[in-house]
Amino acid sequence: MLERQLAKAEEEFIAGRLDAVADICGEMIAADPQCHQAYYLLGRTCVTLGKTEQALELIARAAEIEQDAAPYHTELGNVLAMEEKFEDAADAYRRATELAPDFIDPHVNLGAVLQLLGRHAEAVEIYRKSVELAPDAAMLVFNMAEAQRAMGDGEASLDAYRQAVALESGWAVLHAKLGDALVDHGDPAEAVECCRRAIGLAPDEADHHIALARALLAAGEARSALSTCDAYMASHPYHSGLVACRALLLNEVGSRSAAERLLGLEALVRCVDVAVPTAFGTIEAFNGALSEEVEQRFAPEYDPDLLVTQNGKQSTSLFFRPGPGVALLMERIDEAVRAYIGDLPDDPNHPLIGHIPDRWRLSGWSVTLEPDGFQTAHIGTEGWLGGLYAVEAGDGIVELGAPPENWTCSVAPPLKSLAPASGQLMLFASYVYRRIPAAGGTRCYIAFEIVAEG
Repeated sequence: MLERQLAKAEEEFIAGRLDAVADICGEMIAADPQCHQAYYLLGRTCVTLGKTEQALELIARAAEIEQDAAPYHTELGNVLAMEEKFEDAADAYRRATELAPDFIDPHVNLGAVLQLLGRHAEAVEIYRKSVELAPDAAMLVFNMAEAQRAMGDGEASLDAYRQAVALESGWAVLHAKLGDALVDHGDPAEAVECCRRAIGLAPDEADHHIALARALLAAGEARSALSTCDAYMASHPYHSGLVACRALLLNEVGSRSAAERLLGLEALVRCVDVAVPTAFGTIEAFNGALSEEVEQRFAPEYDPDLLVTQNGKQSTSLFFRPGPGVALLMERIDEAVRAYIGDLPDDPNHPLIGHIPDRWRLSGWSVTLEPDGFQTAHIGTEGWLGGLYAVEAGDGIVELGAPPENWTCSVAPPLKSLAPASGQLMLFASYVYRRIPAAGGTRCYIAFEIVAEG
């Protein structure tokens, strides 16, 4: 009877008749509260419906009943990762690898979450085991190369990138990543060749053109690098990374005024006081509430911006299921953005002004920096407009304009420093590089991007 019900539930699941799956699983659990297969399938159904909290509870129950079932622990890790609970996800995946050493899925997923947690050395070891299980899987070798590069093992990462390219030569990303690593390794000529191959395979991928521009700049060919950006931007939609790259290159070839106009460090940067929500009375009370809310969202080792945060902690997505203080801040940000748009000059040929979105959403997170903490230079890769809200400014500053250290610029770029007070909001183009240097005290910011929709 149970086997027939399970087979029927699986059939309904595959057919997408999820209500029927829930009914059958409910009947099985009612008949046998220890029916782990029903809990598991019902949990997978909840995942399909986007009900991750319920899925987590159900799959955890299945794993509790049948503790030696590696697929249960793997799926539990998947749901935990969806919820951005990466430490717990890593534990679940590791348990699955212990139960089924030859089951490749949990190895791959464990390596991925370890990378997200910045535990690159551990990720490399996991990927090595994965490659032993599937030696022809270019994705696994590529992931291993990425982890090796992140931990500073340049020689090993180059070997792994080359191995991945040999396994799957038609995958454009592998050529571009190998080119990027070669630039860092001091071989821009070969890097240029790799990036050109990537563009030949995927000509519409903006990141490949950025990689080529960086390689050309490293090779001393700044004008060719600028031409690469211009050619792409003439026939493709707005891309913040290309605009950031173009601003650097304009400055490199002697067109500083054009670079300054593009970055808008004077004309397009705003620092405004946030109106205190009535419910809080003072900005200190408001910021105190924000501090408590963001503290609950920190994953100490999680950094979605590829570890730009050092000696600090960064939250997971802050605007998903916001608390009352964050929800009010989101309203204030929306008001500030609308005022910002209303104040923009009439300059439709400017990439920021010419791409004002009709509709947008907020993407953001919080970061708290210790006295010696800092953030390295980065841009907003998905947004139109970027910003920071100073929850606790201390004596910190925010620097705009300087690129990451791996860009081999020979001319100092346009720069602007902001010294916000607690309760102030900063707005700037998403393609403007921003960094937060170390300072004497603790600082807390809420960073956000205005992402175009529709």
